[in-house]
Amino acid sequence: MSLLFCHDHRFFVGADGGIYSYGQYDMTILNRYVEIFGEVTIAARGVALDEKDDLSRYSLCSSENISFLWMPNLSSLRGLTIGRPSARRLLTQAVARADSVIARLPSEIGLMALGIARKLEKPAGAEVVACVWDGLRSHGGLVSRLYAPLAYMRMRRAVAHAGWAHYVTQHFLQARYPSTGKTLAASDVDLPEPDESILSRRLAHIPAAGAATFGMIAALFHKEKGIDVAIEAFSRARIERNDIRLRILGPGDSAPWRKLARKLGVEESVEFCGSLPRGGAVLNWIEGIDVYVQASFQEGLPRALMEAMSQACPALASSAGGTAELVEQDCLHTPGDGKTLAQQMIAACDPDWQRRMAVRNFEHIKGYSTTTLEASRRAFWKKIT
Repeated sequence: MSLLFCHDHRFFVGADGGIYSYGQYDMTILNRYVEIFGEVTIAARGVALDEKDDLSRYSLCSSENISFLWMPNLSSLRGLTIGRPSARRLLTQAVARADSVIARLPSEIGLMALGIARKLEKPAGAEVVACVWDGLRSHGGLVSRLYAPLAYMRMRRAVAHAGWAHYVTQHFLQARYPSTGKTLAASDVDLPEPDESILSRRLAHIPAAGAATFGMIAALFHKEKGIDVAIEAFSRARIERNDIRLRILGPGDSAPWRKLARKLGVEESVEFCGSLPRGGAVLNWIEGIDVYVQASFQEGLPRALMEAMSQACPALASSAGGTAELVEQDCLHTPGDGKTLAQQMIAACDPDWQRRMAVRNFEHIKGYSTTTLEASRRAFWKKIT
């Protein structure tokens, strides 16, 4: 059996010829598909890494069972117009060769692949991981905002007609993008089995004086994660609590964000930590912060937030997507509301609050461990073969 997996994700081509990813994919994730389908072709975007790039900060995605079909960027105005004919030809050939198609949405490549699969009568499913309307309307430019209604309707139609739909939320995305096919509600995040020693360590290291190091994980070349909102909120909170710090983990150019921090007078208190490969390195980084911040404009069920909760980390988050399924109501802010987030940051310096949230988050996330969900995900996608 062979699978064509489609997404707008940017993979990186190393000078050593290997294919790498930051954050979203590694062999643990990709082997889920290999073990079910045998041969997997990934239609996505490819970007060359400089030979000086530190490959240890990326996750390897190369395997003898995985091949890559590099697609043009369809998420730009040029890609949506001039680039579509060549992209359609490439995808039509790939869909024709594959036994099954899975598209991760939102994704222009994924939407095109699902449309082609319907015409060729190929078994096709959708992984519904975020809301395209939230993404385009909340932080895009004028063209993005004008395109949002059409993108929303295209995604609704694609999910409705897909034979299989895997939602990462329990309720939110199902309401926005209902399916008439077979469905599964299960997070796609790979979380280790809970270890009670994690909670014990977290509780033992909560600062008695109430100082807090806040942390967030976000690619610096995207605005959808609300990095600007977090830095603005942090600068407001620093007026009352000058002992707090903010750390940001993620790939990309930090210069624009450092400029913002400098403008707001907090450059010395905001640390950009670069990138780390998925898994243990990221979880170890989370151990070094006191409160996780997720200030997103667009989400499905946020991976980084769930990883933080698995490390018994207290968290503050926007209400984007299905985030309310994870954290308590009084830990949420409306996307873009830096004033409320600043007030929450100040309150989060309370050691008693940190202890209570550490226990609450650790217990809540137990239901999302890989051991609990992997069997359901595997059984669901086996039906498409």
